[in-house]
Amino acid sequence: MCSPPLVGRARERRQLRTAADPGRLVLVAGSAGSGKTRLVQELHEATDTTVLTGHCPPRAEPFPLAPVIEALRGAPIPDGLSPLCGALHALMPEHGDRLPAPLPPATTPADDQHRTYRAFTELLGALGPAVLVVEDVQWIDQTTRDLLHYLTPRLPPTLSLVLTYRPEELPRSFPVAALAALAPATTTHDELTLDPLTPQDLLTLAHGFTATATAEDAHRLHAWTGGQPLAAVETLRHLATLTPTEPAIPAQPPVPAALRDWWIHRLRALDRDTRRLLRAAAVLDTPSNETHLARVADLSPHRAEKALARACRRGLLHTTDPTTLTTATPLLRQVCYTALPRDKRRRLHRAALAVLSQTPDPDHARLAHHAREAGLLDAWTNHAEHAADLALAQGEDTTAVTLLRDALTRRSLPPRRRCELTLKLGRAALTGISAEHTIALLRDVLTTPGLSAAERGELRMELGLLLLNQAAQGRTARGELVRATAELSTRPDLAARAMCALAVPRDTSDSVDTHRRWMEQAVAAADRSRDPAVNQIVAVNHATLLAQIGDPDAWTVTLPDPGTAHAQPTPQTLARRREFARGSLNLADAAVMLGHYDRADHHLDDATSWSVAADAPYVHESAHTLRLLLDWVRGRWPGLAEETERNLRSPRLAHLHSVTAELTVIRAGLALAQGDPATAQTHLARVRPGPEATARTAPDYTVPVRALAAGLLARLATAQGDPATAWEHVDDLVSLVASKGIWVWAAELVPGMEALLDTGRVAVARDLCARFSAGLRGAHAPAAEAALIRFKAAIAHHRGHHDRALHLYGEAENAYRAMGRPYDAAQARESAAHALLSQTDGHDRAPSSGVGDLRSALAEYTELGAAWDASRVRRALRAHGVVTPPTTGRGRGDRRLSPRESEIATLAAQGRTNREIAALLHLSPRTVETHVANALAKLGLRSRRDLSAPSDPSAT
Repeated sequence: MCSPPLVGRARERRQLRTAADPGRLVLVAGSAGSGKTRLVQELHEATDTTVLTGHCPPRAEPFPLAPVIEALRGAPIPDGLSPLCGALHALMPEHGDRLPAPLPPATTPADDQHRTYRAFTELLGALGPAVLVVEDVQWIDQTTRDLLHYLTPRLPPTLSLVLTYRPEELPRSFPVAALAALAPATTTHDELTLDPLTPQDLLTLAHGFTATATAEDAHRLHAWTGGQPLAAVETLRHLATLTPTEPAIPAQPPVPAALRDWWIHRLRALDRDTRRLLRAAAVLDTPSNETHLARVADLSPHRAEKALARACRRGLLHTTDPTTLTTATPLLRQVCYTALPRDKRRRLHRAALAVLSQTPDPDHARLAHHAREAGLLDAWTNHAEHAADLALAQGEDTTAVTLLRDALTRRSLPPRRRCELTLKLGRAALTGISAEHTIALLRDVLTTPGLSAAERGELRMELGLLLLNQAAQGRTARGELVRATAELSTRPDLAARAMCALAVPRDTSDSVDTHRRWMEQAVAAADRSRDPAVNQIVAVNHATLLAQIGDPDAWTVTLPDPGTAHAQPTPQTLARRREFARGSLNLADAAVMLGHYDRADHHLDDATSWSVAADAPYVHESAHTLRLLLDWVRGRWPGLAEETERNLRSPRLAHLHSVTAELTVIRAGLALAQGDPATAQTHLARVRPGPEATARTAPDYTVPVRALAAGLLARLATAQGDPATAWEHVDDLVSLVASKGIWVWAAELVPGMEALLDTGRVAVARDLCARFSAGLRGAHAPAAEAALIRFKAAIAHHRGHHDRALHLYGEAENAYRAMGRPYDAAQARESAAHALLSQTDGHDRAPSSGVGDLRSALAEYTELGAAWDASRVRRALRAHGVVTPPTTGRGRGDRRLSPRESEIATLAAQGRTNREIAALLHLSPRTVETHVANALAKLGLRSRRDLSAPSDPSAT
């Protein structure tokens, strides 16, 4: 294995380099792998002084004087030595031609040793100035130990002595530090202790292997290795040979073979009882008390006590609190565990299961783990189910999902048990972010023969809810939920849950009246069940229904009481909190769609405050995305594109389709506004796929999200001079909104409706406007109301009613500003300017008020960073004889090149083709083409020939 690069040792390096000065004694202490050898290598680099290095071999019967002989093997033997040095002939025959003649045999062994020690002292002094380094003094032989006791008080003034050792393995009979008391008064004494590296040290170390390492990676590496330099560098070296992952350093990286064998070699040197204790700790894998360790290791209390003392002294076990111990690092635990033969591992897991089962209030998750590894399948299933039940009662849904998924991997699980566990998994997965595995299990279990109608209904209901929320398969979910209501005729508590889910408007053709009828049936079924928890679920969905249709009564529905924040929650309180968080999230989602943005902020705070991210990731991920959507509509764009891209790339959200759809539309809207229509179209195609996408491959995204995507596509088509296509983008959604009677969903469809005017279908547009207006009666939806005013203004403008158009555009702008939507307000002002300018037919110059409105819209677009819109306004101003200089600032929008754009622009500047860049970066040529176009637009260049590699980092 390699020596660890020297990081985090600046102080020790400075101290050690002074050892090159003659007449010093330096003791370097550090555990195995702490970098002692690497540190003393600095002596060779720091000075021209002769450095003599020898190692004490780890042998049961070591060679006498082995480290000193090794150190002197290559030394330049000087002339002028006294005859006494002839005593070294037998020990160093390779220097026989340089040493004085051999001495006659000594009369006693003691005399022989004394002559040898004197001869070594003289020779070492004659080699000076020199440094004698003796490594691994914990393995020193008795003769060398005696030599050091003789040499230290007589240390030649031209010689320095450096000793390295592992304190945890040092024989108690040889306290190395006591040598300092023997040194002459003129000898300077230093003691260095090499502590584990800090996370910051490890980050510096990691950057030598991967430039992408982060502080979080360094903390994970520190937790895995305990900051041991050798383990850290070997792990990093091994990871560098593998395919890069995200994160760069996982929480449990693979153990390199060299590091594994190094540890195993160390463990084999331990006595039998200490090894058994370490194996027990590795199998228990959690902090355990001495009694449990001893019983699992099958050691008597007396033997266990001694073995524990030895393991702790060697740093192999450490205390986590006054009563428990565990392996020093997860890495050591992994090595110990994987080195166990299968039969021995199973036997130890059985012992752990037996010991832990006898504790009061045992951890059933740990018992399930031990039962599984011991091969006790029924015990595994029972403990996993018990642990999952406890987790669900405590609101720890994610933990329950993990336990139940693991239990369901058992191939020999009886059908009835499989059905029971899958049903619990379906309930637990409703708050998670990845449900594909659970959906597949539910579908599989539904085919189990012999299920009663109520059992099938409950399974089908959980399947429908997962399809509805996590998988975004609304139409498929509706079919399952409708069938479930029929199968649950004898279970009003469960039927009420299915009915109230059907009451929430989705993208099916059901009308508002149908949704209201489902809610009425749900309320009646909940009353029959006499279950308060069911009534709470129905109340949340009732509020959601009212909010989705813009009914003001939605905000007066009483959500379940979450209780007091600091009180210890009961299972009933946790259930109410879960429903309160769900209701708050649903209301926030509706508030964003309706245009009640302050109300959305309030409900998002409630949703995240009364739920735990680890236990309800669906709530927190959805809330985070809604906040990003709020940033989009409010014009808070700096950094929004990067944050959205980061979330879209996250594997964690890959299967949470409702969230990724919202992120995709936000990113598309930003790309379009900032002058990147190609990227916008790429993203929008994922939410509004073409007719070739089948129902099976395309998720059923919510209507408001699809409407936002359709509106952006309609704007793009209109800008390209294709109003017919603009209308086609929204046609199906307008029909769906009309058939359902939920016109509050039509706010973002207005750009496509306005396109009807340019296709000559004015009557159709006026009819739509009338139906839109009628559909909003009784609703309170600021976004839809502002959009309707804008639609009316466009119709008036098209019909030549300029004064009415100006008045309506002014109303629309004021409405958007009252909501806090500056981008839409600027669009309304731009439209008003065009209405003003259209009144001047036959005149040479545009009225100052129209040009002023265009200038005002341009300033607002520029401030936002909406380059696409700003460019359109500049063209309009030029058409009226007004030239505006291009802006030099970036506004609040971020006009810098993204890291990927900068990388591709640099390669393009080198003369590489799109295809070459695509092959180099593993991208499609179309993606490269898009990034090159974006870079050119942001840099204000006409062609790639004008590109040059960025020299100023701020430019990219």
